[in-house]
Amino acid sequence: MNLRTLRLSITVCFLFVVAGSGATNAQSSPPAITKEYVTAIAEAQADLDTGRISEARQKLETTEESLRGFEYEYLVARAAAAPESGAAPDLIQTVSVPKIDTRYGVLNPAERQVAFICRDGVLRIHDLGNRDAAEKTASHETGGAIWAGAFSLDGRTFIAGYQNGDVVVWDAKTWERRSSVSLGTKPVRELVVSPDGSAFVAEGESAMELWSLSDAEPKKVADVGERYNFGEGLAFSPRGDVVATGGMFDILIFDAKTGKETASFRHASYTMGLAFSPDGSKIASSPRGNVNKFLAVFDVADGKQHFNAGPFPCYVHGGIFTADGKRVISAACQKVPFIQLFDSTTGELVLNLPRSATGSAPAVSSDGRILGWSESDGFHFIELATK
Repeated sequence: MNLRTLRLSITVCFLFVVAGSGATNAQSSPPAITKEYVTAIAEAQADLDTGRISEARQKLETTEESLRGFEYEYLVARAAAAPESGAAPDLIQTVSVPKIDTRYGVLNPAERQVAFICRDGVLRIHDLGNRDAAEKTASHETGGAIWAGAFSLDGRTFIAGYQNGDVVVWDAKTWERRSSVSLGTKPVRELVVSPDGSAFVAEGESAMELWSLSDAEPKKVADVGERYNFGEGLAFSPRGDVVATGGMFDILIFDAKTGKETASFRHASYTMGLAFSPDGSKIASSPRGNVNKFLAVFDVADGKQHFNAGPFPCYVHGGIFTADGKRVISAACQKVPFIQLFDSTTGELVLNLPRSATGSAPAVSSDGRILGWSESDGFHFIELATK
């Protein structure tokens, strides 16, 4: 082989590697949902509800594989659990609400665990895998009623906001208190913790406050948005690099290390429900109020609106993305008695789960196998078999 041939060979190999590398790293957009797929899902659901199991299976099997999401796996699981005759079970399980005034239950995304937020100032924790086990408790004696709570994405940290303005950081394995900080005298109604538990944002006296938990003691970083009398929306990105806050009309994006605002885009008034997609590229927004009753998804990089579903008969409590990012799951008040699954790109309604009025935004586990939500009688959840 002469020198020219050798150089040409090396160049071709280099270009091949670069092209292959680019193809590997590029993120392909999910295929657009089709009317045929949505129709097949609706018909299969109706078949399962009326005992036509074989017909439901046939409709599910003919759907395009690339379009399938949580709704498909859920209906397949229902079909597999169907009796020889009669309707397929809905597979919805319930952890009964504690016998004390309770706000809602919070799903641990990494563990099969739910923590109930109670007005007597006590957290009551239940193991979803062992429903007969005695509940665990964690209490902050001087805080008064608990207003809000959230798990970190890794499931190791839980933070709770109290009536007297305290925020308490708990170890979600042992339920021992790690630290606490006072944000003033007003109730902490909204809060969120970073994916690894190294920071949190919560309602302070007049602003949303970003705090670092990386050092021995909590340290305030910055204010990241105003506090409103109607509440706000809060969300950490999955990488923990940015945090989003809501309020009057705008969604604001802040650097999670410095608290510096990096972007903003407008949705509607009373923007209170925010959630990032698993890859951090999208954010769902659900205003709460008597005027704007929408559910929207935006591109985080440029603020482009993918869809703005609604208006609904009443406001949406909040939405959450499924683990594969294909769907946004929402819960609304009593005039919309469903848990609803929307395509996260088009806003097409893919599945309705009939329910009574829900009390908080839905939640999903990190592996995508559990969907849960609160109702007045307890925490309800669907658990699919592990892949």
